[in-house]
Amino acid sequence: MGTEFNDVLASQYDYRGLRDAFAAPALYQAFLDVEKAVALAQGELGMIPAASAKVIADHCRYEFLDMRRLEEAYRTTRHPLMPLINDLVRLCGPEHGGYVHWGITTQNVIQTGLLLVAKRAQKVLDGLLADILRHLGRHARDHANTVMAGRTHYRHAVPITFGFKVAVWIEEFLQAAERLKEAEKRAFVVMTGGAVGCFSALGREGPAVQSRAAALLGMDEMAIPSRAIRTHMCDYVNALSLTAAVCHKIAEEVYQSTSEEYGELHEGRIDGSIGSSTMPQKINPILCYGIVANSNRLYSCAGMLMATAHRPFESDGSANQTFEDGLVEVVGTISEILVRTELLVRDLQVDTKRMRANLDLSHGAIFGEYAMMQLGRTLGKHKGHELVHDAAIAAADGRAPFLQELAHLPDGAALASDIESRLEQGNIGGICAEYALHFGSLAADITQAIPTAEERNINVYLKAAR
Repeated sequence: MGTEFNDVLASQYDYRGLRDAFAAPALYQAFLDVEKAVALAQGELGMIPAASAKVIADHCRYEFLDMRRLEEAYRTTRHPLMPLINDLVRLCGPEHGGYVHWGITTQNVIQTGLLLVAKRAQKVLDGLLADILRHLGRHARDHANTVMAGRTHYRHAVPITFGFKVAVWIEEFLQAAERLKEAEKRAFVVMTGGAVGCFSALGREGPAVQSRAAALLGMDEMAIPSRAIRTHMCDYVNALSLTAAVCHKIAEEVYQSTSEEYGELHEGRIDGSIGSSTMPQKINPILCYGIVANSNRLYSCAGMLMATAHRPFESDGSANQTFEDGLVEVVGTISEILVRTELLVRDLQVDTKRMRANLDLSHGAIFGEYAMMQLGRTLGKHKGHELVHDAAIAAADGRAPFLQELAHLPDGAALASDIESRLEQGNIGGICAEYALHFGSLAADITQAIPTAEERNINVYLKAAR
């Protein structure tokens, strides 16, 4: 099932314009925006005539381009930017066209333009992240007291609430959002240093041109606009990959939890959806495996860029092409991941009865830590661990249910009764509900500002709740 087929399947999703982010009109306009900003900056600084700068800026519009002329020129020149430059020169006329692309080089325009497009796309991605957080905030608050089994190494650990699990997801997304904001400062930068990045054509006025062009484009700028520096782009891509890892984790957990053996979480169902051509009972977690597949694809992209960032000397065409194509693929792939994740968490179905039934599968052994700590008050924690471990092994071997084995221990009858009461009342201990309510509120009410680490600290909530 190739790309075109999967595109048809994905047509039900709202990509919020992300699928057109790197379409030809957007790319050409971004390259023209860079040429416009450079010309205006140079005009302001008296490097080129102000009249020429205005004419160039006025003609930096995609709709003015002669696309047939450009396509023919690409076949002839075999150059990624010269056809566009030549058409802009034609549009500006002989008096002003000579100042087009003054003192800068192809990679300056293409790399800056691609990063400008990525910056514009990132605003949409930020919106998706905010929506994901708001959905998770709702789930965290709604299920602050929904008891379920906490699992480590795929085995029952201690009881938790589903709201606590969601609070963990929220914290990971907040960390991802923080990481992205920091990476964006370094990644979305203007580079107009010319041939090798030392302003060999523009001289001492070059840095001022770059600073002004960056301000006009709403971007930051490279401290040294070397064409060989690529780690800042890797930084951004790695931040996106870690964001994908959070989505991947959630998708994997839902993917497994939707199976009949768990039955705890389910994707929202769409009327008419079919899971199998031969097994009519099947409803497959299509959003989950779409997130998993695209996440793995994104990780490989990040690895590819990391493996290319070291290319030597002042520029390298193979690295340029890898990063140019790679950035387009990376933004496209994270779009696929976040669009699906937003749908998944928005419509996530939680089977609270099944969560409770699964909690009871260990017949009370999931309260092993609680039993150990209670025994430890009089026997010491180490001895308590030993006794509870022996009781759990005996229960696992089928001698008697865990609580019956526990009742044979010193003060064990009262402890077993205490655990039975906790099971009946859903009293699991810990501060799962507090975490769920705290992080749920932070996420559900999120705006443009990401809560700081200090604001996210649970002590803020606990102090306010006293």
